[in-house]
Amino acid sequence: MEKQGRNGWFSRHKKALAMAFTAVIFGIALIGSVEYYTQVRYAGEVVYERLPSTILFSVIKLYAFSPTVSTGVPTPLCYEAAKWLAPLCTAYWLLRALEAVLRHRLELISRRLGKKNQILVVGYNPESAAFLVNLEEENQTKRREGGDEHLAVLVPDQVLEQEVRLELERERVLVRQPLKAEDAHKGEFAGSWLRDFKEAVLFGSNSPGNFVILKRVLDWAGSQNGASISGRGKIRLAVRCENRILRKVMEDYYDRFPGEKPLELRLFAMAQMAAEDLFAREPLYANCLDRGRAWLKDQLDKGNRPGAAAVLGQIPNPHLLIAGFGSLGQAVFEEALLTGALSFCSQVEGYKRLRITIIDRDGEKCRELIQSRYPRINKICQVEYIAASMDSIQVERGLRRLPPVTYGAVCFQDQTTAVEATEKLRWYLSLYGGLEDGNLKFPERVPIAVRLQSGGTVLRFLMEQEAQETESPCALLDFGGGKRILNRENVVGSRQEEAAKSFHLGYCKIQQVMERQMNGAVQAEEEASPGGDDDARERLWNGLNFEKRESNRAQAKNRPYMARLLELFEPLPPAEEMFRNVGNTDQFLKELKERDVPDVLAAQEHLRWCNFHYVKGYVGRCRDRKDKGKVRRIQEDGEVYCGKVHNCLIDSWQEMREDSQARNTICYDVCALYGYRGQGDSGTEGKE
Repeated sequence: MEKQGRNGWFSRHKKALAMAFTAVIFGIALIGSVEYYTQVRYAGEVVYERLPSTILFSVIKLYAFSPTVSTGVPTPLCYEAAKWLAPLCTAYWLLRALEAVLRHRLELISRRLGKKNQILVVGYNPESAAFLVNLEEENQTKRREGGDEHLAVLVPDQVLEQEVRLELERERVLVRQPLKAEDAHKGEFAGSWLRDFKEAVLFGSNSPGNFVILKRVLDWAGSQNGASISGRGKIRLAVRCENRILRKVMEDYYDRFPGEKPLELRLFAMAQMAAEDLFAREPLYANCLDRGRAWLKDQLDKGNRPGAAAVLGQIPNPHLLIAGFGSLGQAVFEEALLTGALSFCSQVEGYKRLRITIIDRDGEKCRELIQSRYPRINKICQVEYIAASMDSIQVERGLRRLPPVTYGAVCFQDQTTAVEATEKLRWYLSLYGGLEDGNLKFPERVPIAVRLQSGGTVLRFLMEQEAQETESPCALLDFGGGKRILNRENVVGSRQEEAAKSFHLGYCKIQQVMERQMNGAVQAEEEASPGGDDDARERLWNGLNFEKRESNRAQAKNRPYMARLLELFEPLPPAEEMFRNVGNTDQFLKELKERDVPDVLAAQEHLRWCNFHYVKGYVGRCRDRKDKGKVRRIQEDGEVYCGKVHNCLIDSWQEMREDSQARNTICYDVCALYGYRGQGDSGTEGKE
């Protein structure tokens, strides 16, 4: 650690040290020349008026590898030292100049001859800088293991300092000339540059600027009669977009691109990736499902075999505490909405619905933001607000009025406030205990996730301190660190993206079984068969619009929970048997009701499907199927809501079964169960 600190200090001050060393040597050379040419023997040889010029010329000659004093002539000590050190300074700065001129060309030639994989990174800021550092570390590992490297080409949005540019190129990052958004449509950028890349990232913090670049690149590609930009298939383009509204604009523009799309587009935001990282590492459902599993084990030990509804009735829904409702808190909130509806029929008091408590000084502003963004939030979860700062007693008083927290996320941007919130929640949750229900105590373990900077030093100390307290139920963890989210796999590849693609592929196979039973058409299997290769997976995925992709992503996030939930029950019947009478809706629903597990879990899947649409801005149900996905105004519960509508957006499972149109789509909820059960992440949204 100490050695790394010294190396880091030297790297930061290397230029200043070189300048200082050059200045010191210049001083030594000047002193040596003065001492030499002011000796008595030169009194009659050097004209006094020419003495300064003679001394200066002597100093310059030292730096030019040609001292004015002949070899072997006695000279002062300073002059003798300068005779050796001055040429070293000249050589150093000359090599620096050659490095600046030739490094770029040599690296470019090396990459082309070696046919290296390259990533185009547009925009230079702290996030893209961290991405480049992590990419180089990955490349070092790949070089040791003999794997394929992915080298970066950086296009900054403004001219970089020479020192920064050289440092990047030493790390094998080629730096191009800055790009202006209005020039992105030119062939030099959209054609020649991108033809050399398989992957690209628009990392600019200015989301409108990223959209301008995306639009003009797509416009240029459209003018080429749909020609692929890379010439080797579609390039993967990741675009940073922190604004929700602009994200929707980008999605719509990409969906409306005519013909075959030349890019595979992925949109990302820093807060969103941090939230995904949080729940991927520490699932929201873990302690809730453990309680249901413990209850079931207790019943089985007593000789009882409860039904699926009874088991789900004993699984509590999470109670999530979010401290700080900035961009990160909002991302954690939405991620919880997509993954937190664990049991539609929970009977655990205080946990019958997903519950989220927000601690923020401006509670009213948080309320207005949530109600504006999610018009039907009351259908998804119960939200409480504690409008107080973390150093206020109102925080503890507010928490005492609520059931114990099952999960905590500290999302303050200010690091001092984040540490204060972590300590207060840790003390409070350790002392407040859980609910006692017979022999079960809930929750036994409360994760408290914190996103801290400063290398995580403070959090590591708190985690070590917490580990020493064996009776504490709290488990501290960090999330959203730069190395975990700012890497190539997460930014360009995205683990969630790959899971969703496999999800969709697996479901297509299950859907074929259902359609074959429904239509009795063997040909349908041959035509729609996606195959098991990567090309089929990509082809099916590229056929979906952004909303359907988002739906698959949400289902992929839900798969780990449903897969573990399915382990509690008897195996599902074979798909051919389950969908034997799917063509006859009445008979299919009758047989489904006779099968306890598929019926209850299909109802659970339908609730998740409804919640997803409410999160994405849908407000309710439409009677006419033609209005599906369109913006309409509906009146319900004495309120008027404006937003998208869907003909299957029915909250009650019984009403769903009785509706003349919606009941025909229940088979897709059952299909999803087989997707959750299948190997890998497979499944999709048939109702779409």
